[in-house]
Amino acid sequence: MLSGLVTEVVLGMAREMRAESKALHAELRALSSGPSVERQRAAQAAFKRTIWAWKQAYAFRSGPFVSSDAFQHAAFWPTRATLIDGVLSDREPIDEQRVVQLGVDARGLYALEYLLFDDRKARAMLPSGDGDGDGADDGERVRAYALELSANILGYAERIRRLLGDGRAYAASFAQAGKSSVDTLVSQTLDTLAVVSGKFARVERARSENRPLPFAVEGYFSKSSLEIVLAIVAGAQKLYLGGGSGGLSELVASASKRIDDHVCAAFRETERQLRAVGMPIEAALDAQPSRFHSAAVAVTELRHVIEVELVSALSS
Repeated sequence: MLSGLVTEVVLGMAREMRAESKALHAELRALSSGPSVERQRAAQAAFKRTIWAWKQAYAFRSGPFVSSDAFQHAAFWPTRATLIDGVLSDREPIDEQRVVQLGVDARGLYALEYLLFDDRKARAMLPSGDGDGDGADDGERVRAYALELSANILGYAERIRRLLGDGRAYAASFAQAGKSSVDTLVSQTLDTLAVVSGKFARVERARSENRPLPFAVEGYFSKSSLEIVLAIVAGAQKLYLGGGSGGLSELVASASKRIDDHVCAAFRETERQLRAVGMPIEAALDAQPSRFHSAAVAVTELRHVIEVELVSALSS
């Protein structure tokens, strides 16, 4: 089961990360060479597909996903707009070396999100006739920065794939660890769901303290906060269900079919409640507060079922 989880699920996550990151880089290369509203929209859509793939894979934070430093460097959040603006305002060439030298809060997926979706930066990317940009030089620098960021992101996705290879070597070591690997999966799932709960709590805290939402909401500029939590939960669910060789679900069911059924139902209910929000979670807090709170409660209840019932089943 553990070996199959790597070759059938984790390897698939890595492949999707690379494929979407590659497609994103291609869209930004096209936008850089011939800026237009249509190409910008294509790049924005590619970004959303890429962030889904990365956040789904975030549910598995072991092995090459950690040794590659990918999550720490290509998916660090939050970024610092002042640092990104500083890169754009200085006159140093924006190339691969420049991006590599930047701190994690001025590069990666969320720096790219800021460039692609912030109104001012998005307009600056385009010729003035298409998007009322801030001038040819400004547009060229924003596009160059975005292109180099996408290349850097793709580089980390490819690093994971190289380290994983066909997945067999890591699958063997992961399986050999036996109970330790099972414990890691359970612990990561609990931590992952705590992260999702924290995103809801962070939005509420920002509202109550009147703090700027861009620094409290992951995915704020692209209005992807709901998709991000859905992707994270989907990744955790994939690891639980596993592939053709089974997953934690099969292991739990061997101890208690009732508990496995309850965990599976809790995952489905959490997804249902999240999808019912129907808008970015920061918008839902004001527009649909009951749906916001129902989704937050569903995540908390899912975590409770795993922490109490699933752990009990595996302990038996």
